[in-house]
Amino acid sequence: MRTSAHTQAAVTVVLPHYDCADYLGAAAASVLAQDRADLRLIVVDDCSPDETWTAALRPYAADPRLTVLRTSENVGHLRIKNKALERVDTPYVAFQDADDISLPGRLRHQLALLERDKADLVGCAYEYIDAAGHGTGRRRMPRNGNLWMRLGRSTVLLHPSSVVRREVLERLGGFDGTVRLGADTDFHLRAARLYRLRSVRHVLYRYRIWPNSLTQAPETGFGSAERLSYTGAMNDQERRRREARTREELLPLLVAPPNDIDFTLDPVAVGG
Repeated sequence: MRTSAHTQAAVTVVLPHYDCADYLGAAAASVLAQDRADLRLIVVDDCSPDETWTAALRPYAADPRLTVLRTSENVGHLRIKNKALERVDTPYVAFQDADDISLPGRLRHQLALLERDKADLVGCAYEYIDAAGHGTGRRRMPRNGNLWMRLGRSTVLLHPSSVVRREVLERLGGFDGTVRLGADTDFHLRAARLYRLRSVRHVLYRYRIWPNSLTQAPETGFGSAERLSYTGAMNDQERRRREARTREELLPLLVAPPNDIDFTLDPVAVGG
């Protein structure tokens, strides 16, 4: 079942990608095949070096739920998400990485938790996969993310597996628009101050770990200088939030800096 032009979508899935032609088609297909079909999918190419990736989306070019865009310059996935939000009018926003897979029922389960239990940001359990797609392990996120954050845990959601109310993103200013990585955790820390973070216990997402992924590449992966630098700045900001004595002092510390790069999102034709 597809949404028609007269059907209001409930969720917009934002899928940034850079030079990920080998996996992009499967990632997009896994979203478009969801049984909660009242969705839109926005794929944004971050100025990849060539056009080979467009072939991966060609089988879905006629699907009215798919929008394909390209950045006017390479800016990173966080700035892309902030910019893409300007095009979103659905009540919920979901995320998807270009090298991952959403399992059947992912959006149905997550939207049910958002709609039924008054959650604001919902993740899920996930399976690790390697470059070839073979499962290498599983991880369950805590059902109540707020509780675990109060106990000192900072990672309670896998960002690309999450669905969030659009109003949460708007109130918090989206993601830190001055960096290329690490700000998904910062967003969760800020959101937990005002909103309910929850996770579905079912495995609904396949998270690919491979040498060229953002979290594994030497320049951007865990332990890289860039990531460690941002983690330090993020922790300093979180300390200031903890020290805020009033709500008036706290609220400005919850709003992310806007994008520091001026760029456009331009339509891309993938049919033909």
